[in-house]
Parts: sequence; C-alpha cells; structure tokens
Amino acid sequence: MKLILLFLLSITTSFAQVLGDPLELTQRTFGSKSVETENIILNDSQLAQLSKASQQKIDSKLYRIYVAKNGSQTLGYGVLMNKKVRTKTAITLYLIGSDKKIKSIEIVAFNEPLEYLPSKTWLDVFDNKNSSHTLKLNQDIPTTTGATLSARAITDGARAALELLEIIKL
Repeated sequence: MKLILLFLLSITTSFAQVLGDPLELTQRTFGSKSVETENIILNDSQLAQLSKASQQKIDSKLYRIYVAKNGSQTLGYGVLMNKKVRTKTAITLYLIGSDKKIKSIEIVAFNEPLEYLPSKTWLDVFDNKNSSHTLKLNQDIPTTTGATLSARAITDGARAALELLEIIKL
C-alpha cells in the first residue's frame, strides 16, 4: 500500500511543470547542513483530525515532509502538499520553521497555465503566519486577480500543512 501511494505521488509530480526541487529549497531556506525526508501515512483518525482542524475535506493520507537540520537541531520543515487547482494538480512546498510559523511558500510543480500562478509578492503574505491565524481568503489573506482558484488551493494547503505538523508531532 505504501509503495502504491509513493508511486502515485511520483506520477503526479512527473506530469506537472517542475518549478523547484523541494530538497534544495528546504536546505536553502533554513541554511541547513542536512535535510531528512519523512514519508508520512496518516491513519483514519489522523485524517479526520486533519480535515477538521484545517476546515476542509482531505483525501490524501500520504505526505512527504523534509526536516532541515544542523546536527541534532531541527531548524524547520518543508511540507509538500498536492492540491487540485482547476483540473490539474499543483504541488506546493510550505516551509515552516521550528517555531511553527511559515517562513516561505514555494510552488514546486504547476500544471495549469502559468498566468494562474500567484505572484511571489502574494505568497509573501503567508510569512510568519501560524495555525492561530484563520488563513482564509478575503479575511486575513487577500485574493489575487486572475488566480483565485490557485490562491484558494495554496491557502487551503497552508492550513493543512500547519495542522499536519501539529498532528504528527515531528
């Protein structure tokens, strides 16, 4: 089962336009000497908890998390999330510090037309946000013209990424 889920994740990644390498982005963001990769499979209870906490329907039980380290000290995490934007998948890396605040968001694969990709300036709105923020469009996150569905997917992914780290307690 685990191998099938990993295979499906790699197939999804192979069809999207790749915009960045999650391992390199995690290492560069945190200035870490090493990055460990954790493949997480949620049980049914954790999946239900993630859906409730992130206020959205969550279908996937499989997640990849990059743990940035200097020696034994954990500097932060890169949480890879797949979200359907319109009809195709976008893969976003949420870079979250050990203080559980978003440091950066990087779109690593995007198979929709690039004009639907939110700008770096818009992505910067998430910096230093944590799970205590509502992270909802039109509330504490502004919408972006021409990329509303992408913005919604990225915003929903941010809530899920932050809550996922709370649930699995890395």
